[in-house]
Amino acid sequence: MTLHQRDLKGMFPALPTPMNAAGEIDLERLSVLVATLIDEGVAGLVPVGGSGEYTALSPEDRVRVVATTVEAARGRVPVIPGILSPGYDEALSNGRRFVEVGAAGLLLVTPYYVTPTDQGVRAYFRKYRQIVGVPLLLYDIPARTRYATPPATVAAMGSDDGCIIGMKACNPDLGLFAQTVQMAKNDVAVMSGDDLLYVHHVLLGATGGILSSAGLLPRFWNDIHRLASNGEVGRASAEHSRLVPALHALFREPNPGPVKAAFGLIGDPVGEVRLPLIPPRAQTLEAVKKELAFLLDNRQELNG
Repeated sequence: MTLHQRDLKGMFPALPTPMNAAGEIDLERLSVLVATLIDEGVAGLVPVGGSGEYTALSPEDRVRVVATTVEAARGRVPVIPGILSPGYDEALSNGRRFVEVGAAGLLLVTPYYVTPTDQGVRAYFRKYRQIVGVPLLLYDIPARTRYATPPATVAAMGSDDGCIIGMKACNPDLGLFAQTVQMAKNDVAVMSGDDLLYVHHVLLGATGGILSSAGLLPRFWNDIHRLASNGEVGRASAEHSRLVPALHALFREPNPGPVKAAFGLIGDPVGEVRLPLIPPRAQTLEAVKKELAFLLDNRQELNG
């Protein structure tokens, strides 16, 4: 599948990596999850990113997860794995293997631990794109990397460098987000990576979202995207507001711990997280349980 900027519209769930009771990757459960999400109308899939516990998986396990996702998707939607490696060689090695098993594109985080310059980030992505041979999405998440990609740099990476066709934006600064969209939108599809700010992001020009909770409530999120992108601001905001209490519960602790727990609580278990993450505390589980009836009601409503 050839990936284009125009394909980056709608909901792209950031997938959890299912684990069995022994803590091993459950590829059968992953295949079922992929099929379910496609049936429910998602536009694409993003395995092995932060929500997929990239840093807790071995290189071999990462490839197995991507290969299984591609196989289960059967070309119906693009599969764009997340790459969270801190530096170039490891990121390129993983990216090449993902492409070999069928990834349509790659979601590449800006390098971290070292704090790069803007020019360094541009050179990093240019070199990576030239070698890996598939379209790239920039993953901008300054809370984790200590580097926020300036709007002018994003625009240059799309227009001058031609090394990205999209980005996942996880900066809560709405002014910066708006500026990024305005400067880059002709060459870069700016996608929201913030579940709580999603409606705001779409109204400011986001083409879609790469969201962790979209794997849990895909149809609900599809409806929010449709309403917001059609300019039905009131309805989109109302639908999103119904979800906000659940989102606060799901993100009380590091993702994807509570989200994985929520799958289990609705009878669709995907197992627990791997170290260094640990299962959610009792208080967080109680908060998730408190909102569980809301989640189930909306799943039933949307599936009806």
